[in-house]
Amino acid sequence: MIDAHAHLKSVPADGDGWIVPGVDAASEALAATLVADPRVSAAVGLHPWHLPADAQSLDVALAEVVATCDRRAVIAIGETGLDRGRRGGPMELQRRAFRRQLALAAARDLPVILHVVRTHGACMEAAKQAGVRGMVHDFGGPVEVVRGWVDAGFFLSVSPRGLNRPAAIRAIPGERLLIETDDEGPERLREVCVETARIRGVDPADIAAITAANARRLFGL
Repeated sequence: MIDAHAHLKSVPADGDGWIVPGVDAASEALAATLVADPRVSAAVGLHPWHLPADAQSLDVALAEVVATCDRRAVIAIGETGLDRGRRGGPMELQRRAFRRQLALAAARDLPVILHVVRTHGACMEAAKQAGVRGMVHDFGGPVEVVRGWVDAGFFLSVSPRGLNRPAAIRAIPGERLLIETDDEGPERLREVCVETARIRGVDPADIAAITAANARRLFGL
């Protein structure tokens, strides 16, 4: 199985692969050490919860994201996105960071890892305008937005928190389905796989194989 979005602190002894997103400078430094294990692939990005407090500082942080792309191999840009929840920062800064990271992904021909909270319409429109592909991690949107994301070229990832949305899980086409653990701990990936299989009425081995193949296809692994 491949964990499509894992905030690892260290590399587990057992497992096939992990995609480690970037959220801030500290996470980038950690990812640079984790990728010494060939089972780990890393992205680089600025999470909407971890943006600097002003536009000038944000521009400096975004320049470092670009520099990281130049220094080492990354498989995606993100996680980035928009968050209208309790923890999201000022929307003006979120939109500035999001647009710049979408443009970087388009310029480097890299997929994006999206964090989307109460902003599916805005994020989807921005992604389509930028002409990028990628994944919506920890998908928690309504069933009605599944088709829009799929038509926009995106994969949708089920996390432990998303297991309480069976209708949405059933609506995701198999060729666009991913599984992840987010910040819940990589040991929970098997649980996500088994429960996703139960909801979709298939064998867990099928979910493991399909989602691993999808992750390899999306991220070029």
